[in-house]
Amino acid sequence: MQHVPPLNTAGMWAAQVRAVENLEASMRQGRPRALVQMATGSGKTYTAIAALYRLVKFGGARRVLFLVDRGNLGKQALREFQAYSTPDDGRKFGELYNVSRLTSNKIDPVNRVVITTIQRLYSILQGEPDYDPDLEEGSAFEGSGAALVREPPPVAYSPFIPPEFFDVVVIDECHRSIYTLWRQVLEYFDASLIGLTAP
Repeated sequence: MQHVPPLNTAGMWAAQVRAVENLEASMRQGRPRALVQMATGSGKTYTAIAALYRLVKFGGARRVLFLVDRGNLGKQALREFQAYSTPDDGRKFGELYNVSRLTSNKIDPVNRVVITTIQRLYSILQGEPDYDPDLEEGSAFEGSGAALVREPPPVAYSPFIPPEFFDVVVIDECHRSIYTLWRQVLEYFDASLIGLTAP
């Protein structure tokens, strides 16, 4: 990221430009964790995709993991990746790079972007052959709040997804319990972590 071309800001709001530029500055300084905090409705996912496009194209990111805490957010993220037009030639992100939302516990290594729930990812890391999609629809943040104080579930080495498998992990809506409850899942990867949240 030391020698990337200037950000093409066409079609971006000022807050989105500022977020991408600050994220890239943080990465150039060697900071492995970043938080993008933007108001609801300000285009956090679009901003993340704009940044990821540059990380894949110019920053050497081979594989990106986009984590959500509910299945419907994964579907929404996939639609946004498919709709994103790249600023340099107008092609869609998915025309240039493979983007996949997991509906099984198998990850195709040709995918540049993998979208999944953290629940399914934990299931994969546990070596489970499959995961019930109905269990992906509830967020641990909802309900009694007991999940917020639970110890994170243990994660052991997985030969199917070694720690270096992803270069960048984006955690959508990280202001929810996704970090408290699932910290060990996130820290399993030797990757840059980018959290997305609303104030």
